[in-house]
Amino acid sequence: MGNAVKTDSIDTTYTFEAYPVGTRYVQPADEVTAANSTHYGDREWIFVYNDEASTAFAEGNVIMLDNSDYAPFHGLLSTATLHVYRILGVAAHAIPAGSYGWIIAKGSGEVQCDGGVAQGDRLVAHASTAGIADTITLNADATTDNLECVFAMALEADAGSSSGDKATCWINGVW
Repeated sequence: MGNAVKTDSIDTTYTFEAYPVGTRYVQPADEVTAANSTHYGDREWIFVYNDEASTAFAEGNVIMLDNSDYAPFHGLLSTATLHVYRILGVAAHAIPAGSYGWIIAKGSGEVQCDGGVAQGDRLVAHASTAGIADTITLNADATTDNLECVFAMALEADAGSSSGDKATCWINGVW
């Protein structure tokens, strides 16, 4: 699968489908690091539609597949701990409701966390706070609970003070 041909900035949003939803763009590592010196490696972006009624995606929001109709690449803020196949990626900038834009599907990026994420934690969508990531909760044997829901790993701790604090993470969605 090749790169989409694009000439506009990755943070451009559209009120029309400028690229087919699901289009992928691979940002080379040198561009990723030039944009943020704490981010490394190639970054894969995916073009999505914000299917929220009135809420914009913000930087770091965890985006899930719209579960009202399962239209491919139509996203909503995550609202529960979901199987990784339901997570589209993470917003890297604001995308207004009813608009189209690019989100991170794979690579390093900032993820909004719940204020309790430590470096090295595996992340899942928060069970009750929309658009936020949380540390996976393992069972007593530390083996199976929600492992199929992990979509990222924290490369640093969040600020540890409140929900919505961001941490640099390695995002590894499957879409």
